[in-house]
Amino acid sequence: MKRLLIVLCMIGAVLNHSVAQRVTIQSVEEAMTYALKHNVDLNNYQLNVEKSKLEQKNAKAYKMPVISGTFSGQRNLDLATTPLPAEIVGGEPGQSVDVQFGQAYNYNAGISINKELFNRGAALQAKLASQNLEAEELSQLQYEELLREQVSTHYYSASLANKAVEIGQQDLKNARQVRELTAEKYEGGLVDALVMNNASINVNAVRLNLNANKQMALQSLTELKKLFGMDALDELVIVGDFDDLPPVRYTSDLLNAPVSMAYSDMQLKQAASRLKISQSALLPTLSLNSYYGRQQFRDDFGLSLDSDAWTPYSYVSLNLNVPIFTGFTNRRTIKQRKLDHQIALNEQQKVQVNIAHDDARLIADYQISREDVSASRETYQLYGENKELTYQKFEAGVISLDRYLQAFADYLKAEVTYLNNLSKMYSYYSQIIPRIQS
Repeated sequence: MKRLLIVLCMIGAVLNHSVAQRVTIQSVEEAMTYALKHNVDLNNYQLNVEKSKLEQKNAKAYKMPVISGTFSGQRNLDLATTPLPAEIVGGEPGQSVDVQFGQAYNYNAGISINKELFNRGAALQAKLASQNLEAEELSQLQYEELLREQVSTHYYSASLANKAVEIGQQDLKNARQVRELTAEKYEGGLVDALVMNNASINVNAVRLNLNANKQMALQSLTELKKLFGMDALDELVIVGDFDDLPPVRYTSDLLNAPVSMAYSDMQLKQAASRLKISQSALLPTLSLNSYYGRQQFRDDFGLSLDSDAWTPYSYVSLNLNVPIFTGFTNRRTIKQRKLDHQIALNEQQKVQVNIAHDDARLIADYQISREDVSASRETYQLYGENKELTYQKFEAGVISLDRYLQAFADYLKAEVTYLNNLSKMYSYYSQIIPRIQS
């Protein structure tokens, strides 16, 4: 039994490995394209759009007549009694006689046709259904905009983390070499414990930074796999080139208006339509009803299919419905819809104002972060040069080892500052990408 379980586990591992896929992404554009094709949430938005299309068609069905076939059978337990003048049946004048008309069984079969001639509420409901469809389409576009931003954020975060890991591995190698050299001199009595401790501190600082960057890379890849609709066992590889300073300097006028602005406009239109629908409840409705069928009357239980047993029965009616009193329900509903419309108007104005402020702040933050990256990159490069120069002087015996360890520590601090500024800049850049005008 134990061997069987081991074999089954091995088979399961092989099957899981066989279905796992490897996805390689070489650019942020490729990452966005892949997410737009495979993202599960986006697929749900697309399905909601399809549902709204069907609801729109249903709302327009009021323009078509409603045709239905009917059949009914009736057993008259007691026929209605009608008093008639007795003279009709040979009775005395001034007297009446009770007479029953009809037969015990009667059947009706036919086709009924109903058509709305005037129904303002139904027409407005159809318009609202079209607006609901547009709102669902805008919701889809709004999520696509958010999806592009999320993909860009995690793509650049993963790329930056990969670059930081590459730098950190080289730093760790250098720090360990310096610690070994320091240990030799410490054992020979050439340096004290303080210098030895500083060498070990540098190694630990590099290890901590390296592990943090590895975690950031893993976290970013995990989030991308979620956005890509990938399984946990699938492998995602980011191999695209990483530019540490995007060349473009954006301004607010180069950004497309976010979809949230169009969505707030649509919500205002929907509120206006709901107000008109509530007001239309005060209007009359006009409809045409018709029935074309036949009847059969019998004294005994049964049904004949012979055409002679059926008599024609048809009618056409015009129905006018005028609301007079509804317990003030319509009036309160209209007041409620007016309040909803005012709320939607306030929200639209708030969205427009907030977007203007947010766009200006986004562009300003992005430009400042570009300058920070440029300055910190130059500082990082200079500290790197100082580290190498200090090491050369140390080898030449011009300076002591602790001076080099301090230069190495300064280099590590500059590296962290540079990578943090780079990450901050790309977080702003990822918000800009989905809205860049083509």
